[in-house]
Amino acid sequence: MVDQTNLPDEFLEIVHQVKNDASGVDGLIACAGFELNSWRSKKLAEHLLNWLPHFALRPSEIEAIGTNNHFKLLKNAAHSVFKSANAERRGEIGELLLHIIGVTQYRAQAFVSRLFYKMRTNDQVTGFDSTLVTYDERTKDVELWLGEAKFYQNVSDGVSAALTSLKAHLDAGFLEETKILVGPKIEPSSPGYEKLQWLFNDGNKLDEIVSRIVVPVLIASESAAAQSYSGCENTYQGLVIKEYDYVVRRLAQSPIANTVRVVAFYVPLASKSELEAEFKRKLGAYE
Repeated sequence: MVDQTNLPDEFLEIVHQVKNDASGVDGLIACAGFELNSWRSKKLAEHLLNWLPHFALRPSEIEAIGTNNHFKLLKNAAHSVFKSANAERRGEIGELLLHIIGVTQYRAQAFVSRLFYKMRTNDQVTGFDSTLVTYDERTKDVELWLGEAKFYQNVSDGVSAALTSLKAHLDAGFLEETKILVGPKIEPSSPGYEKLQWLFNDGNKLDEIVSRIVVPVLIASESAAAQSYSGCENTYQGLVIKEYDYVVRRLAQSPIANTVRVVAFYVPLASKSELEAEFKRKLGAYE
């Protein structure tokens, strides 16, 4: 189980959450919120930065550095995530949001370091955008939250890109390669560690893994509802739920929803470029 006491303070506002939906796709809307009718882009960027060590570093690395050494934690985490040639690409914002929501709202926990699950045998950064696990104390079983995150200008383009990626990631060959790569790298502190070891054992069938997969799909995109916010929460909520329903409908109509359980995370943005700029500015002190 996740130790909630060592996590950054809560920030995202859950304005809508659905469980046991008739479409087969559950999920939620997580918003940065508004202050004096202005979207909280600066505070969202700061919140993302505060989560960077938890997202990028192994528990043993955080323990070795010390939770009180905030600057060094952030510096090491920033180096781990943004040292690649694609440092200008800010898709990691979506991955961070996916991680935050999975951990805080579904009490999931990373069972493999990001450094390992993002590397394929051809040494290109790819693969699922999260490897989280939830553990049922009663049944002693696990669910593998293997997620996809898209940080896009347009919601439709984001959903399309997510579905394209997932089609490749749920291919038997890709899953087998992921199994081989992930198996030896499972964190011993992970909940359900023995069950995870059994699942990713070389001799085990992929069916055992697939039957336990949950795919959280995060779409963070510009939102007409967020851009037109004028102080009326009820109006905003009604509009943003319509945007969320579009995401759910697209995911539910995909063949992927017939194979694995899909959960939708929708994060409406008033300005993608504004958030990118704020995050990059704050990150600059640590890169």
